Amino acid sequence: MKRRVGGLETEFGLVCVRSDGTRALEPEAAARELFRPVVARGRSSNVFLTNAARLYLDVGSHPEFATAECDDWWDLVAQDRAGERILGELVQDANERLAADAQDARVHLLKNNVDSEGNSFGSHENYLVDRRGEFTRLPRCLLPFLVTRQILTGAGGVVRDEDGARFVFSRRSDHMWEAVSSATTRTRPIINTRDEPHGDPGRFRRLHVIVGDSTMSEVSTHLRFATTDLVLRAIESGRALPDLTLRDDISAIRAVARDLSGRAPIPTADGGTTSALEVQQRWLDVAAEHAEPGDRDEQETLETWQRGLDAVRTGDRAWAALHLDWAIKERLFEQVAQRRGVDLADPAIERLDLAYHDIDPERGVFAALTRRGLAPSILSQERIERARTVAPTTTRAHLRGQVVTAAQDNGVDHVVDWTTLRLTRPGAMPVQLLDPFTTESAEVEALLAEIRAAGGATEPPLPA
Repeated sequence: MKRRVGGLETEFGLVCVRSDGTRALEPEAAARELFRPVVARGRSSNVFLTNAARLYLDVGSHPEFATAECDDWWDLVAQDRAGERILGELVQDANERLAADAQDARVHLLKNNVDSEGNSFGSHENYLVDRRGEFTRLPRCLLPFLVTRQILTGAGGVVRDEDGARFVFSRRSDHMWEAVSSATTRTRPIINTRDEPHGDPGRFRRLHVIVGDSTMSEVSTHLRFATTDLVLRAIESGRALPDLTLRDDISAIRAVARDLSGRAPIPTADGGTTSALEVQQRWLDVAAEHAEPGDRDEQETLETWQRGLDAVRTGDRAWAALHLDWAIKERLFEQVAQRRGVDLADPAIERLDLAYHDIDPERGVFAALTRRGLAPSILSQERIERARTVAPTTTRAHLRGQVVTAAQDNGVDHVVDWTTLRLTRPGAMPVQLLDPFTTESAEVEALLAEIRAAGGATEPPLPA
């Protein structure tokens, strides 16, 4: 599939603490406070925004932001960053209300995967695939790539085991329990096979990857999607592919996380061994054969992929420590530990890890590193700001965004989801958009005309 639609669902950690660091509000109460403006305007804690993204409270009272459908991976990164800003405004509003009530309480949202109590939050990737393909072949081929992808796109962090505290590529890896499953929380697989296409079920299927880390770096987030897309295209080509099947995917993913050299032997299904670097390099080489020579984005993806692997292979972190989350954190933790004379097991390192993922632009560590030129900032501020309110124009998200914007501007009650648009009035007929690539629709134009005719907006729009 040369042109692919994808999306990212990010679950955020939520905590509300006093000035002394103790808990001020339980998660449920903090979530209600955070989403108060959303519920007041939309009468629900599950809404679609003018940029066609979905904002909602998921099970466990943690906020979740699902980007609109994107067929350009930098558009997806822009939507992801826009989601941080949308939620950041809700955090700011909540903290202003708490301060006005003279409460010693402050809300923090963390874009990470594991909190201080060991709870895990998801960062789920979605890729459109053709229903006519052999879906069972995709996970078999894709799993070795996903198991080892963390040496590029892991968020980094510290784990404690029998050997003490150590830095790892990804803490998320320890929370994976199956390679493939239809469940998402009970067994938490690398690939979720629940058949929920959000499109024409006769044509499409959704590949749901839930192993990825929540990443702060725009480079890391882009690499997650762009490299996986190239690998999927190679698999879909039907050509002969390297057999890199691992003997035990779950044992391997934990071992890869702890092997910062990328060279430790990983048992394969055929009785041999491979390594994280070898798996990634072989997939990069295969992807390069299928990439378009004149496609600048694809060539830049291949070059960045190679740079990331070279950083692991050579141990030279100069480039990676300015671009990839795990390497930025590795350098930061080493510097702080050395300056304070502590080791990685010190609670200060754990607090620093959490602060790295705080989306507050004033208090978050990643934001501070970006301002100092020690973390990447690829997208323009204008592009991110536009993504806060405007949907991507090359997928059906464009139509959903138009409907939500018009309905909010005109004060017209409406209900939308990924495939359906309708007004909440007697006799209103739903408009279905089963093709994610649709950008024009006579039915949607008629619906927009009906909304504009109703007119009379009296309420402010949802946070954007």
